[in-house]
Amino acid sequence: MHITRRENWWDEAGQGIGAAEWGALVAADPCLATAPMWFTAGRIVSKNPGDAVIAKMREVAKVLKARIQGDDGEYDHA
Repeated sequence: MHITRRENWWDEAGQGIGAAEWGALVAADPCLATAPMWFTAGRIVSKNPGDAVIAKMREVAKVLKARIQGDDGEYDHA
């Protein structure tokens, strides 16, 4: 799953999430340092996340004014 601001996580155009934004979130929330999420190419990624990680991804997406998108382009609507 991907946290992204772009139309689709694989798009190169559009507003990405900045490394400094991600770093600030990790610094403010120690749980993120151990969460199976990582920053890459303007988005935050987690492979095969469980329910607890998905819940945390929803929190992060809300803070970043982004959304969660699956590998096949489906959006998380929770």
